Amino acid sequence: MPEYQRFDAHACEFPRPRAPLFPSLRWADLGFGGSGTVAPALIDGTAVRHFARGRYAMHAAYQAAGIGPGTALLAPSYHCRTMIDPALALGGTVLFYEVDSDLTPRVDSIRALLAPRDHGIKALVLPHYFGFEQPPALLAAVMAVCRHHGLMFIEDCSHAWQVAAKRAQGAQANADHVLMASPYKFFGCEDGGVLWANPALFPITPPARPGLLREAKAFASAWSRNRAARVDATEAVPREPALRGQDITERHDQPSPLYDRAMENKNSLALSRWVMRRTLLAPLVERRRQHYRQWLEAVAGAHGGQALMHELPDDCAPYMFPITIAEPDPVFYQLKQAGMPIFRWDDMAVSSCTVARNYRLHLLHLPCHQGLSTQQMAWMTALVAKALA
Repeated sequence: MPEYQRFDAHACEFPRPRAPLFPSLRWADLGFGGSGTVAPALIDGTAVRHFARGRYAMHAAYQAAGIGPGTALLAPSYHCRTMIDPALALGGTVLFYEVDSDLTPRVDSIRALLAPRDHGIKALVLPHYFGFEQPPALLAAVMAVCRHHGLMFIEDCSHAWQVAAKRAQGAQANADHVLMASPYKFFGCEDGGVLWANPALFPITPPARPGLLREAKAFASAWSRNRAARVDATEAVPREPALRGQDITERHDQPSPLYDRAMENKNSLALSRWVMRRTLLAPLVERRRQHYRQWLEAVAGAHGGQALMHELPDDCAPYMFPITIAEPDPVFYQLKQAGMPIFRWDDMAVSSCTVARNYRLHLLHLPCHQGLSTQQMAWMTALVAKALA
């Protein structure tokens, strides 16, 4: 039975973030002329399936691969729980391959897990972390291993819509290659999970479409988030918090509370797909890149932390700014108490990978999306630079 380490922050009473972690719907991001938007083939067609979230698109992919009782999924040791939840929901198990400090997969670790004759592994999932595409040679090597062992190769582009857009056509043409993404992390939409795959792998009947009530609630949520996102961050400085969270170790073979089985066959909102079709890509990408460069400049030379990805490739649309910190206590607590919007994968399955064990608490995900204002970016970068000085 898998063992997990989970950070419980209830005792900390962290305040609400003073800047948005994800983008919200902004009319300025939309275009109505038909050019500069997402290619229609990425949203519509027989090779595309839409879900309420990426985790449910993964469920469909794992199911198509044959994951179930007595079988296993290969997943990276550094992972979000929602990456492995669908496999557990199907009754399968998860084995973890190691990653290097740059979050590239260790092919030797993958081969070692596949060595036993009766390993029962049906699929391998490989993420493109933080919007950065995995090196082409490494992708080719992992795909070759999957083909040799008859595994389905599943590319997780939850962080990397631009990578998905580039690679989706290849997935649609092959019966052993599936690709998925989470649009709400890139566009200003309320939900969304997209799966690109050979139509022969999936039933003809698409997931059930949301009703009018769900659509109306989503529109109200989008309006509310838009208004909240425009509020400038209030002045706050890092301070020593009085209370600490605690790490909890637990064993079980069930999905996390983040996974709702009732949502497995729900379609994304019509509002979300409309936003995806209308969003102008070039200014969105450039604004994300500009914010990422601001983060690089802000933490250059910091003693208490450093950027994980120091270079921004020309074709990269970053999802978040990943930074490793030397001392989670007190830095993480100080930033959270000041209202800093921080993401951290601190609820993770235990593995033998030293990188994953370290990054669970030491790798912070800081927002760089297009919806952040100049003032919000200035406040966040100054706050983090001071905490890491």
